[in-house]
Amino acid sequence: MLKQLLTIVLLGILLIDAQAQSLTPPAGTFKLGISKGNESHWLKPKEKTPGITFQWKALPDTRGFILEIEVASSPKADVLFWSFGDCQPDADVNVFSVEGQAFTCYYGESMKLRTVQAVTPTDDIRLSNGHKDETPLMLYESGKKTDRPVLAGRCPLVPGSRIYFCFYEQNEKADYNYYMLPDIFAQTDKK
Repeated sequence: MLKQLLTIVLLGILLIDAQAQSLTPPAGTFKLGISKGNESHWLKPKEKTPGITFQWKALPDTRGFILEIEVASSPKADVLFWSFGDCQPDADVNVFSVEGQAFTCYYGESMKLRTVQAVTPTDDIRLSNGHKDETPLMLYESGKKTDRPVLAGRCPLVPGSRIYFCFYEQNEKADYNYYMLPDIFAQTDKK
């Protein structure tokens, strides 16, 4: 199902370490990880996490996807970590602009910039060192002095909650805020 969704999405984002090299334009790497106390790890493709379910949907009005994470219980994890970066590591520009719970990634050649918009569940977002990503906690605490910048964030896993992420190309129909994501997720099957 994840491969089918990636084909529909057309963003070239690497979802939870699953490569999608044939998709264009390349638009970065998005990874999820979990922790309990000081122990953390990146989620592997199709890894089952007790009490947590992940559901991806393609967006109807733009190229992109929305992810809903439902937390029924969290005995094995209490924090969700995420990272995004590596839009075009060989290009002249990979710049992030963070505003609260949202960010824009500018990438590509300096006179031919492309953008990817994202909305996350928390404003706990920081610039991190992409060379220090062995674990989510290590990346989150790595600092921003680097030649490989990535964004890292975290949010608590609260039993009975739903968490949303949205990555998309902005247009006149697609300009989202976090409060809109539950309705957009619910409506995507109806369009």
